[in-house]
Amino acid sequence: MEKKTVHFGSVLAGILVDQVTSFVSSLLIGVIYITSNQIGPSEISKVYASTPLLMIYLLVGMFCTGLGGYVSASVAKRDAYFHASIIGVVGAAIGFYYSFGHSEVPSWYYLIGFLAIIPAALLGGRAAFVKRRRANLDKPSGSGPKPD
Repeated sequence: MEKKTVHFGSVLAGILVDQVTSFVSSLLIGVIYITSNQIGPSEISKVYASTPLLMIYLLVGMFCTGLGGYVSASVAKRDAYFHASIIGVVGAAIGFYYSFGHSEVPSWYYLIGFLAIIPAALLGGRAAFVKRRRANLDKPSGSGPKPD
């Protein structure tokens, strides 16, 4: 098995995309939910008690991780799944770290997130791989990067 080398710029780009889009989208969703339900500062725990809202957070978070995996694989231009999986592992580690500070969030939320984050990142890597492969099919043979 060939040893893979990490393209650190692509990993950094993927992590930044994942974390920034997750933060901004979570902030927007939270503000919309809080203002539309007229939740005051003392009632903020209601946000974590809303199963539909938590499901939206999970779906949007998985999309952001997939986007991070896509960016990492695209920037690296090689080893798409390898680079995308790094985004999933880093995202899981960050989620694990944050799980200790938010005891009001139900454990099912973290469990689903931990189980889904690496597959979500790999889906992003898959999309980048397929896009690059299709682009290479349009080029004359012998040009372009080697396959993953």
